[in-house]
Amino acid sequence: MKRETIIAIVFGILLGAGAGLFVLFKTNSSEEAKVIPIEADEKKVVTQAATASTSQAQLVISEPLAGALVKENSITIKGKAPMNGLIIFQSPIAEKILNNDKGDFSVEVPLALGENVIQISVYAGSSTPQEQILRVYYLKEE
Repeated sequence: MKRETIIAIVFGILLGAGAGLFVLFKTNSSEEAKVIPIEADEKKVVTQAATASTSQAQLVISEPLAGALVKENSITIKGKAPMNGLIIFQSPIAEKILNNDKGDFSVEVPLALGENVIQISVYAGSSTPQEQILRVYYLKEE
């Protein structure tokens, strides 16, 4: 190698090490994190959160139990969901859509042989849906 190349490499390494040490010591200086205090009425915030959580009904699946083993090629899913919501059932074989007017629902969903992962989504008044996953196992009896 030529002398100029070696000098350039050594100079580059020294310059990089110097820049690294500068950054290391500059960031470790005793700079306090800048915190801007915001005054808020904590009781009001807690009350608003409690009201929001109680005003919206939750998705509850009453039948079947998770991990149920069935011998028929379809199953009836029963439960409760927010009124006037749209409920979507997605299984490996089919997709069912139900407009929930009463609050209680019951829908028959076809099953594939083996494990069936059924996703239940409820869209009711909020921007984010409520979702639950139900696993049901269908085995033929021979």
